[in-house]
Amino acid sequence: MAKCARCCLYQSMRAVNLILNLCGIGMIIYSLWLEKKWNQGVKELISTSGLPRPWFIYTCLGVGIVVCLTTLAGHMVANCVTNSVLCIYLVAILSLLLIQGMVIVSIFFKMDLASEITEAIDDSHMKLRSFLIFHLIMCRWIVTMVTVVQLNVVILAVILWAVGFDSRGHGHSTEQPDFRHSFLDVSSSTIRLYLLESFRKHQHSDESNENVDQAEMMSSSQSFHFTSWLKDFFSFNFSHRPSSTSN
Repeated sequence: MAKCARCCLYQSMRAVNLILNLCGIGMIIYSLWLEKKWNQGVKELISTSGLPRPWFIYTCLGVGIVVCLTTLAGHMVANCVTNSVLCIYLVAILSLLLIQGMVIVSIFFKMDLASEITEAIDDSHMKLRSFLIFHLIMCRWIVTMVTVVQLNVVILAVILWAVGFDSRGHGHSTEQPDFRHSFLDVSSSTIRLYLLESFRKHQHSDESNENVDQAEMMSSSQSFHFTSWLKDFFSFNFSHRPSSTSN
């Protein structure tokens, strides 16, 4: 039962890492597209003196890159799980999450980017202002939800580290082979059967060779007797042939 629970935690960690990886790639693509739209909208403005830098786009891009790197580390950890590796992974991911949380709070909650964008863009560019404010809110929700999912991965890793991981449950056996056992031991049934089968094949081949030798000897003996009989027959006929009388 404990092994089944560890396997469920292991598979859950891998599944959440996979989902996070896809989210990170989507965040990178979304941030690059949003930066392109920002640059196109800024070119239409007459004055950009009061326009703030797009920190919300940079934050979304940075969080996406961090998510991809942490999920890559999570996949590596999931393939070689030990307590020491999990401990190192937890320390690294918690440090990154702490820095990430501080940046998110500073950019999205302490800075009033919406009011700065509203003041910098006049009413003649209402569409651009609405577009930027909408995507500012979207970036805030995206990075917050992704951070929550990252915390779930950390919680799963903590539970797995606390429960302990049995590597034999996934095909990685930690038993060392005992080279002190003899290969002729009774427990080595496979080796004994192989040796017995080899002996039987060798004995059968010897018997076959012996039968062949006997057959060759018999055939040579029969041919010798037949030749002797022919010689005796012809010698007898020539010795008892009647001599011809002259008239």
